[in-house]
Amino acid sequence: MKTKLLAVSLLALLALPATCWAALSVPTLFSNDAVLQRGMPVPVWGTASPGEHVTVAFAGQTKTATANSNGYWMVELEPMEASLAPSPMVITAGAETITIDGVQVGEVWVGSGQSNMQRDLSGDCDAAAAADPANHNLRFFNVTANGGNVDGTVWQVSDAGSALDMSAVHFFFGRHLAENLVGVPIGLITSAVGATAIERWATCAGSGSLYTGQVAPLQPYAIRGATWYQGEWDARGAQDSSKYYWQLPCLIDEWRSDWGQGAFPFYVVQMPKMGINSIHIVRDAELQTALADPKVEMIVTIDQPGNDVHPQCKDPFGTRLAMLALEHEYGLALHSRSPLYNAAASSVAGNTINVVFDHVADGLESSGGALAEWEIADASGKFVAADAVIVDKTPKDTVAVWSPSVSNPTSARYAFSVNPAANNLVNSVRLPASPIREVTPTGSGTVCGDPSCGVGEDQCSCPDDCDPPPETETVCSDGFDDDCDGDIDCDDVDCLGDTACPYCGDAICDPGEDCNSCGDDCAGVTKGKPSGRYCCGNGILEGPEGDALCDGNP
Repeated sequence: MKTKLLAVSLLALLALPATCWAALSVPTLFSNDAVLQRGMPVPVWGTASPGEHVTVAFAGQTKTATANSNGYWMVELEPMEASLAPSPMVITAGAETITIDGVQVGEVWVGSGQSNMQRDLSGDCDAAAAADPANHNLRFFNVTANGGNVDGTVWQVSDAGSALDMSAVHFFFGRHLAENLVGVPIGLITSAVGATAIERWATCAGSGSLYTGQVAPLQPYAIRGATWYQGEWDARGAQDSSKYYWQLPCLIDEWRSDWGQGAFPFYVVQMPKMGINSIHIVRDAELQTALADPKVEMIVTIDQPGNDVHPQCKDPFGTRLAMLALEHEYGLALHSRSPLYNAAASSVAGNTINVVFDHVADGLESSGGALAEWEIADASGKFVAADAVIVDKTPKDTVAVWSPSVSNPTSARYAFSVNPAANNLVNSVRLPASPIREVTPTGSGTVCGDPSCGVGEDQCSCPDDCDPPPETETVCSDGFDDDCDGDIDCDDVDCLGDTACPYCGDAICDPGEDCNSCGDDCAGVTKGKPSGRYCCGNGILEGPEGDALCDGNP
């Protein structure tokens, strides 16, 4: 992995004139008041004259490297204990010296996503929290507030004034960590941009333009993990929301691989209620990602009031993220997870499906009234409203679901809609259960080879029971891999030229394209054009006009 990081850095250096190599330099990640990650090796890197010997001295350690033929060098400090005592880092090469003052050792987290991670504390309903002058020794590297310019961003100490520019979610996350990790500095790196699709945050998911510009330059700075609040943009259409099932895991894998730290913790904010067409699909994609990866955790926010695309009070979001970290990374005895369904433990008994949940704390409860938002289906796949009760047993981890109109149920689901009105299943610490798109217990009648094409089966998973797949992708906008070749809709070469699959060069500025990623199609699109999309003052094509996701760009 270090080979890849070195190669990327060398490519950047090759574009520089030779005179740039002569001066000793480090990225602004190593600026006054920086926080270094405790308990793991800490890379420190930069440029110097080719062949120059570079020495880094910090907290009793001295490490030396030689700048290669392109002027690149890197050392790795040994793992360190947390320390509130600010110390200087001194870097020397020949007659040149760089002194970085006020450096601490603690916990470092990266936060990224779109507008809800971007929005700062000043507009939050709990902005008064910033009045705390000490702010629990938070320090932040705020790429977001610096217009996405990583190289021009420096570390800042959080105080009553500077905290207002911090991501509200990240501020509350860091404050809750600091309140519980006494004597441990907290460093928060935030890089988020409003109205952006996931494809811009990973090259494996699409253009990766923001990943290349605002995440890759942070690597390989030592971090504990990452938090992610994004998906609103991708919920605007069924096609994009269906892609989220593979785009989010591939983003996580790419970030981890390129960082070179292994499978670091990745914490996802599951989408709350909001009036966006396919937001419930994105919620389920986030859930499936968390269920599949033991180092991916997810907070459930479906209980938060209102249906605003931009929730005004971010304290619950940051605090729930911090609770996950405190339990799973720092060993505090907490119940930090929301109830998540366990398909393998669930079962069918007569006309009832018993849905079993993990992470119930002392048991499942209702937050008020009879359980609601449950549905049930038979092998036809048609869901109808269902009754549901928490089974009176120890532990109370099971919900029994049934309907008088369904005698042979195969599947159940919960709160699977854009804005569920009455979701009320929680655990004993009042964390809400995640919505469920479909749980089909083993032995419920959907068995490959039975020979009925039942719920959960299709031409790809069970061609013996269902119609065999066609030779090509027959429909390019249904969110399904028709020909079972692993490529869905517009990702399949069969869909090249299909009207459902816009591409750069078709003379149309399509959703997902912008002034930067496809100038040929988008550069001339301005406010008032038939597309309803326009180039904002930040140089990015956003819209449609008046869309809240544009975040007020002119």
